[in-house]
Amino acid sequence: MNTQEQLKSLTIRKTMNTVEINKSIMELNYRKEKLQREVDDIQSQIQFLANLRESQRMTDDEQSGQSLFDKMFGGTK
Repeated sequence: MNTQEQLKSLTIRKTMNTVEINKSIMELNYRKEKLQREVDDIQSQIQFLANLRESQRMTDDEQSGQSLFDKMFGGTK
């Protein structure tokens, strides 16, 4: 169910009473919080992967730097 369908399922009408309005607001806030948790989880995964990528780059750079040093000064790996 897409967002528009979900909103329509709340039965938002001009004739809603206060209890119905409050119920709809609570449902929307719950959905918003649930989606925010999903966004936070995804952001955390992205950050982890970005850190992993950076760590691998540093390792790759260190290895290529050592290789260059070995070539220049006759060392062996």
